[in-house]
Amino acid sequence: MSRRVYSGGLGKNKLSLIKKLWADTAFRYALITFLVLRLFLAVWAVVVLTLLPLPTEPNERLRPYFGEPRLTEGLSGALLGPWQRFDTMHYLRIAREGYEVVADSVFPPVYPLGMRVMGFPFSGFLAPGASHLLGGLLLSNLACIGLFILLHKVTAVELDQGAARRAVLFLAIFPTSFYLLAGYTESIFILLALGSVWSARHGRFWLAGVLGFAASLTRLTGWILVVPLAYAYYRQFLKDEERPFNLQETLYRLRGKNLTTLLSIFLPPFGLFAFFAMRQLLGLPPVGPVYENYWLQTTGIPGRDLVTAVQKMLAGDAAFVLYLDFFCTFFLLGTTILAFRRLGTTYGLYSAALLFFMLLPASDQKPLFSFMRYTLAFFPTFMILAKAAENPWINRLIFYPSVALLLYLSGQFFAWGWVA
Repeated sequence: MSRRVYSGGLGKNKLSLIKKLWADTAFRYALITFLVLRLFLAVWAVVVLTLLPLPTEPNERLRPYFGEPRLTEGLSGALLGPWQRFDTMHYLRIAREGYEVVADSVFPPVYPLGMRVMGFPFSGFLAPGASHLLGGLLLSNLACIGLFILLHKVTAVELDQGAARRAVLFLAIFPTSFYLLAGYTESIFILLALGSVWSARHGRFWLAGVLGFAASLTRLTGWILVVPLAYAYYRQFLKDEERPFNLQETLYRLRGKNLTTLLSIFLPPFGLFAFFAMRQLLGLPPVGPVYENYWLQTTGIPGRDLVTAVQKMLAGDAAFVLYLDFFCTFFLLGTTILAFRRLGTTYGLYSAALLFFMLLPASDQKPLFSFMRYTLAFFPTFMILAKAAENPWINRLIFYPSVALLLYLSGQFFAWGWVA
């Protein structure tokens, strides 16, 4: 009798938890948006690959699988096969072999490690490549749900409930939003970055630092979180609204417990240094030469790629995606300026530091490399768009082109066409 009562009580607790979650506006809207996007992309992938079937012969230059089994048949072929694309294959090879291939060594370890951990329960009945891919997709999809929830909550506080819904929607329909569900670092990185900035805004600096540390071990860009975290720290502990800035007084305020808290904001760059130290212990070459030799990128004057892109476009030697990348660059510049004015300095500094870091690489062959995909990480941009879309005409101007481009670019991706 007692066992039945206990089991019934446990069932009621679970039901109560589900009801509580469903009553949460952010959770409910985020989950519905995710499920619609997830179902849409699953169906669209099948349609695209039915209309444009992939060649049966292998081609490691155009469609590199890096020794992973090609998934084309049955349920795994329909649900997993369309996501065996580009960077995902590098992450899968790291999950399988570690950093045995030098070209893979620019990818930090969190995501491929997550692939192994999440895929382990499925290793008994799936091939290693399929289990790792399924693990990576589960990790990305769960992180995407968490990102939608957190973005809704943050935007609701910073702006309002209507803007919160629109911010999630605009992120979900952005032309490269399919990367949030793919075997890429997009969703987990943005979730960690948003969590870090939001925690710092509310004075939880150690949590902000730990999340920033994890972000920098997910993507090299994560170290820039030190910039908004440092400003949030300055604003809480050092800034005096009544008096002008004084260096001596500022240094004095750093004494005591504030100094220990200060250490937390340097965790994001420490994550990057830890990754570099790991690479050195493994005997890998520096990141710079690897990018130059394998990814055709060097570090140059910020914005040099814009000049190269203009030259290619004027010469008629530019793919369609380069025009979109070029547009995204100035779009991000404009929304970054607006972020300072509408959302505050912390958000503005995050976007500015991220944009500056993205403009450092230069490539004659691939200028503005993956700018459309990297735009997803600019969560202040989607908050700005959400506020502007209070105007119905602006709402339509954002919605319809975004959906059309999402159809086109995701279709290109599923067909092994380069997008970002």
